[in-house]
Amino acid sequence: MHAAQTSQSRSATLSTSNSGPHFPLTNAMNSCWCYCEELAGLRSQARGLAQAVGLPFEIRKTTMKPWWRCVPLSWVPRRASTLRDASVLEGSTPRLVISCGKHGVIPALTLKQRYGDRVFAVHIQDPNIDPKNFDLVVVPQHDRTRGSNVYLSLGALHHVTSDVLSAARSSPEAIQLAIDERPLVVVLLGGQNRYYGFSMADMDRFIAKLHRAISEKDVKLAVLKSRRTPDEVAAKFTREFGDRHYVWDGQTPNPYMAALALASSVIATGDSVSMITEASATGRPVFVEHLSEVRRAVRFRRFHEQFEEAGITRPFDGRFEDWSYEIPRDTERVAQLIRERIRSL
Repeated sequence: MHAAQTSQSRSATLSTSNSGPHFPLTNAMNSCWCYCEELAGLRSQARGLAQAVGLPFEIRKTTMKPWWRCVPLSWVPRRASTLRDASVLEGSTPRLVISCGKHGVIPALTLKQRYGDRVFAVHIQDPNIDPKNFDLVVVPQHDRTRGSNVYLSLGALHHVTSDVLSAARSSPEAIQLAIDERPLVVVLLGGQNRYYGFSMADMDRFIAKLHRAISEKDVKLAVLKSRRTPDEVAAKFTREFGDRHYVWDGQTPNPYMAALALASSVIATGDSVSMITEASATGRPVFVEHLSEVRRAVRFRRFHEQFEEAGITRPFDGRFEDWSYEIPRDTERVAQLIRERIRSL
C-alpha cells in the first residue's frame, strides 16, 4: 500500500475498526513521546494521533534555541545542544516518536539518528526537510509535500472522537450549556495570523450576519474565543450577545468539547485548519466565516475548497441550514497504519 494514496482509495483499503485502545507489543519500549510547541493546534494533532495509536504517551514541549530558528532545518545539527531544554531527550527509549510543527523536527530526528529502527518516527505537517528522514509523514492534502512515505489527510489530525464527544455530553460544562432548550449554535473565534488580520471590520460583518441569522431562527449561540482572539473582539461579542446567549469569558473551564458535543451546527472563523477539522468530527453542519486576507492565503484557500467539495463546510451567509456528510477519520487510519508498520519491523 502506498502511503500517499487519495482519500477515496485510503478509505477502501485501511480498516478503522481498531482505534487503538490496546497495542500488543511485548518489548520494553512500549511508549510514545510527542514533540511540539505549546500551541493548542499542534498539541491536539499530536495527542490525537498518540491516543488513537494506543501507546502510553507524553507530550514534551520543545523549542529550538533562538539562533537555530532562522536557518533551514536541514542545517540544524541533530543533537541536544540545539534545543532550549535538552531534557526532552532523556528517559527510556520510546518505540514511537510523534513530532508536530517546526520545533518538533530536531528532537524527533535526534532520537531517530541515535537509535535507528528502535524508534519509529512520525511527523505531522510539512517537516520542511526531506520526508524520507522520517518513517512516516502526515500532511493535509492542501499542502504540497509529497513522497513515498507521505500520507495525505483531509484537514488536520485531532483528538475529537465520538467517545470524547459522548463523554463531554455529561460534563458540568455541558449541563450548564443545556439549561436553555434552544438549539445550540457554536461560534468558534480564532485570531490574527500571518494571513488574516482578524480586523474589527471583519468582526462587524460577522456580527451583523449572526444577528440576521438569529432573527430568522431562534437558537442559542455559544461563543468561544481562543488564545489568539484579540481582547477587543472578545469584548465586542460579549456586548453584542452576552445577554441572551453564552459568551465564554475565559475565567471558567473551557467548554469547547461540551459545546461541540451539543452543537446543532458550528460556525468557525476561517483562520484555523485545526478548529474547522475538529468541528467536522461532530457530523453537524460547519459554516466558515471567511476573513479578509492580509497576504495571499493560498494554502488556506485550498483547504477551504477541499472541505467545501467534500460537503463538510459552507460559507456563512447569515442563514442556518442543515446537511450531512461523511466525517473525516484520518487520525484513526493513520494510527492503524502506524501499528501495522511497527508490528512489521
